[in-house]
Amino acid sequence: MRRALAAVLLLLAATPARADWVDSLDEALKQAREKNKLLIVYIWSPTCHVCKKLNETVWPNIAVQTELENFVAVKTDSAVAVQSKFRWEIKDVPQIRVVDPEGNEFRSFLRDSVPQGGVEKMLDFLKALRDEWDKELASRVFEWEKSGSEAKSKANERQRPILYFVHDDALPPAELAAKYPFFTDKTVTAPSKKFVCVDAPKDLKEVWEKYKPQVVPGFLFVDLDGAEIHRCSLLPPADLAKEFEVAAKRFDETLIVDPAKALERDLARYEAALRTDREQDKIDAAQKLIDSKDPKAVKPLAAGFSDPSVKLKELLITAMISLDPKVGVLHLLSWVVKETNNKLAVKGWDAIGTTGDLRAVGTLENGILDAPAQEITIARLRALGYMKDPKVVDFLIDLPFKIKGKGRGPGGGGGVRGACKNSLNKLTGQDFGEDWLGWKKWWRDNQKGFKFPE
Repeated sequence: MRRALAAVLLLLAATPARADWVDSLDEALKQAREKNKLLIVYIWSPTCHVCKKLNETVWPNIAVQTELENFVAVKTDSAVAVQSKFRWEIKDVPQIRVVDPEGNEFRSFLRDSVPQGGVEKMLDFLKALRDEWDKELASRVFEWEKSGSEAKSKANERQRPILYFVHDDALPPAELAAKYPFFTDKTVTAPSKKFVCVDAPKDLKEVWEKYKPQVVPGFLFVDLDGAEIHRCSLLPPADLAKEFEVAAKRFDETLIVDPAKALERDLARYEAALRTDREQDKIDAAQKLIDSKDPKAVKPLAAGFSDPSVKLKELLITAMISLDPKVGVLHLLSWVVKETNNKLAVKGWDAIGTTGDLRAVGTLENGILDAPAQEITIARLRALGYMKDPKVVDFLIDLPFKIKGKGRGPGGGGGVRGACKNSLNKLTGQDFGEDWLGWKKWWRDNQKGFKFPE
């Protein structure tokens, strides 16, 4: 009897059940807001074979369903999605759009970014998405130091000014948000990352006796030497954020040093920030180096490509090109071939393309059809459209004959052939559509003495 019961339970556990999808996007948005959860919008079409596989073997899986309980999920047809309040542009399916509880789009995953490798890939995808959201939530709160002495130590370590929140309430930091909602308002929490924050009720006598706050509750800002640089009262979030920026700017002014040593100081701050898990410190330190416009900052900045922060990498991609493209493109190439985030990799390849640097050609062409996602193959082809080398034209004309399949999905070559055509148009000024034999004939007849259009 026990064996029979165990067999039945195992069978039930292995039997796919229907995923519990919310009926409409409006209702899903309402539930996401009420439950304070991320909303997953799965956009599909009945004619999509990839969608069919997801619907039949991935979404109904019990492990995937369990993970989906951490979200609010809605399944919507592509025709409905384009008419929704978000006005999404749907050129291909499946897509997954992720919306935060406030109704703002948090992440978007087009067809090539949607996990299509089965249950395990989907589970990894959902868990990674949850981790990203946890980090986002962590960035939306004030980070309080435990004591004034610890704050001073952290301020010197991070080269940040101290923010004291002075008030009469004997409340622990965890309860402050209940009384002062702005402590979880992103308008204020984002600029708060520029400071080392300390809760300073009246029993923190060292603060009250030294600075003698007159407007309570309010904020005091002090530099690394303990000198006051700014103070303000409680204000609406937008106004409070402006006051925070004023304090941060005044702190920066206290750090003005010999210009010859400024870069050295900023490099040291950046290297120190990379050793921490504080994303805002890394971004601010990187921006300081970028603002210097000193080409010597390119190499040390590139160390940030090893950091997990997506925002930092996005900043660095632009910096590599703006500061010193000849050196920056080499750092981009070294990083992008190893980047596993497809959206970041696409941005990297696009940045490389804009340089027109022929040193990138070999890396762009190498294994281009074996890239981890079609969007990366297409980005590399797009970048080749800037490389004015006859050998690139040869490569682009020959490549379509090596592409298998005709469709737009995985294994199909429609999108890749289109990217070849677009880059050929850009390089040659000619347009033979996808008549590859026509391209071959034209190139054979004209490549001798050919000059790239300006």
